[in-house]
Amino acid sequence: MTTDQLERDLKTLAEPQETDERLRLAIRAQLADRRQVHPRRRFRTRLALAGAAVSAAAVAVTIVTLIGTGGSGGLASADAAIIHHAIGAITSPANVIVHVKETGTQDGTSVGAEWWQQTSPPYAIRLIKGPADGQSEGANPVVKSPAGHASEAADDGTTSSWYDASTNTIYQRPDSSSPSLIDPLSTVREQLTSGSARVAGTVTIDALSLYKIELPNGVVGYFDRTDYRPVYVDNPQRDGSVVRTRVVTYEELPMTPENEQLLSITAQHPRASVDTNPTKAPSK
Repeated sequence: MTTDQLERDLKTLAEPQETDERLRLAIRAQLADRRQVHPRRRFRTRLALAGAAVSAAAVAVTIVTLIGTGGSGGLASADAAIIHHAIGAITSPANVIVHVKETGTQDGTSVGAEWWQQTSPPYAIRLIKGPADGQSEGANPVVKSPAGHASEAADDGTTSSWYDASTNTIYQRPDSSSPSLIDPLSTVREQLTSGSARVAGTVTIDALSLYKIELPNGVVGYFDRTDYRPVYVDNPQRDGSVVRTRVVTYEELPMTPENEQLLSITAQHPRASVDTNPTKAPSK
C-alpha cells in the first residue's frame, strides 16, 4: 500500500476535523521514516473490498497509537475528538428553533433568561428574563412569572411585542427590522475552533460528570460527557472573580406549527388584550 492509498483510506473513515492536516503530515513523516529503514519491504495492494476497509481501520488505530498526537505540539487525538464534538453540539443548523435556558448570579441575585429563536430569517424570537425561580428543569421557565418582575418580549421581523403582566396586556408596534440572531455561545464556539483550546480532564459538578475545556480567552466551559452539550461556563471578571453561568437547556426544535407558537407572545397569552397604540406602551 502506498502513502497516497493509505491517506485515501483514512479520509474515508474520518469526518473532517481541524487537526486533519497535522495528522496527515505526521502520518506521512512516520511512513517516510519506516520506508527508509526497510527500503525493500512492499505491501500487497490486492485486497478484497471488505478486507480493505478492515485493514484501513486497523492501520488507523495503529497510527493513532503510534503517533499519539496530531503533530508536534498538537492536541492529543482523544482531546481533539472531544473538542470536535463540543463544536458540533453548539453549532445549530438552519430552519430550526433554538431553545436556550440560562441561569447565573448578578449582584448577588439569581437571574435567568430563556428564549426561543429561529436560526433562519426573519430570526423570530421570544425572550423572558428576570429573577430565577429555581425551577430549571422540564417545561418550567427559568425565570419567575411576569408578576415576579420578569420581562417578556418578542419580535417576528414585522411586529415587536412585549407583555405587561400587571394589566395582562400585550403591546405591539410595527418593526420592519429583523431581529439579530442571538448566539450566546458564539464566543465559546470561536474559542473552541481556534486550535488553542485545551481539555483539562473531567470534573463532577452537582453530580454531573463533565469535560472541562479551557479556552484561550480564559473562559472555562464544562460539557456533558454524553452529548457534549455545554452545562456551565465560567467567565473571569476584571476584579478577579468568576461568574458561572449554567446552561440549563440548549436544544434544537423542528419548525413545526406547534413549536412556532413558542415564538409568539399572543400564542402564549391568548387571554391578554392587545394594544397596538405605541404611545401607550410602557417602557420595556
